[in-house]
Amino acid sequence: MRFGYVSWCLVAAGSLSITLSSAIAQSKPELGVSVVKRGSVPPIPDWFDCARKLNEKPYDKIQAQACLQLILSHPGIEKGKVSFHRYKFRDVLYFRVKSPSLALTDVDFDVAHADTTPLQDLLAINREALHSGAIYTETGDRLTIAILDMLLRSQGERFEISRTVQLDYKQKVAEVAYKAWDGPSGNPVPLLPPYAEPCKILNSNFNWTDADDLSPVSYVERQMKTKWCGCFSERDMQDDLAMLKGMKFLTEANVSVEGSGKMRSVSVRLRSRPIPVASISVKGYGLLEGRVEGEIPPLPVREGDSYSRSASSAAARLLKKAFMQEGRQVRVFTDVEITAAGKANLEFGVLAYPDDLVYIDGAKFDGSLPDQSDLNPD
Repeated sequence: MRFGYVSWCLVAAGSLSITLSSAIAQSKPELGVSVVKRGSVPPIPDWFDCARKLNEKPYDKIQAQACLQLILSHPGIEKGKVSFHRYKFRDVLYFRVKSPSLALTDVDFDVAHADTTPLQDLLAINREALHSGAIYTETGDRLTIAILDMLLRSQGERFEISRTVQLDYKQKVAEVAYKAWDGPSGNPVPLLPPYAEPCKILNSNFNWTDADDLSPVSYVERQMKTKWCGCFSERDMQDDLAMLKGMKFLTEANVSVEGSGKMRSVSVRLRSRPIPVASISVKGYGLLEGRVEGEIPPLPVREGDSYSRSASSAAARLLKKAFMQEGRQVRVFTDVEITAAGKANLEFGVLAYPDDLVYIDGAKFDGSLPDQSDLNPD
């Protein structure tokens, strides 16, 4: 499962109903589309693709009604309606669909190396998170995944989550099983309230856009004490700046801070000398554990080349394409280490994991979110 959801600092634990509209701050009305779900609606994104395609398009009543009929033709959805509303800054097309409510008989977490006690503590904070006896909802499902995601990230894990959802409308029951597929280890991302004590001042934004293509941003970020979502510290900022000034491969480095009150925005400026690539390795994770040797395509970056983030990203996209197959998703993690000799060691971690599965009265469907980007950034 893929969260444009997954790397975040502030989590909204309220309504997670699918909203497919553009930002409200527009100078003229634009059509936004919102799908509002009640009951245990099957979490199958493809079934609502026709609604997505109406977003930002001129309102067409016939197309809207045709889309509603297509949605209602799927099993598990018992009723629905579509309505058009005109507001000051935009027009909104609402699809409201309803399914029978199914009681959860089991929610299973298959999480390697993770203590489930803190997970249960985090889930208990949110009443909408899924648990046995509750009603299955897609909102609760997404929230449960988000909580699992936050916990594993706080432990320094990099991973993807797949899930299997069993919806039995005849017996009015449901089951959900989550599995975390481990990738290469990463840096811990601090938990935020209500899951942890609040910072007096939060590093709410980290801006790396003022770094040239030769700068190994991920390596520099790992060395810094100042972290995205961490607590702001003037001393850490000064230590980080001194460290950056001491990195011999950088020709220019600076850290600036903006904001007041309880939030700070940190910006990093980097300029780098060419760094020769000393080694390149590719390692498989998940479904590719120990299976990538002999299947690696020629990469656009080679030993002896100068390191660049654009070439590394191109190589990651190529690896993702090479290992994609029907029935599975692929995420590529890119890591760079700078040696004492001033050379770069590149490692690509290729994590393959199965599509989400949804069973409706025994019939199997693909419940994965559409892949909307060539590469999941890290």
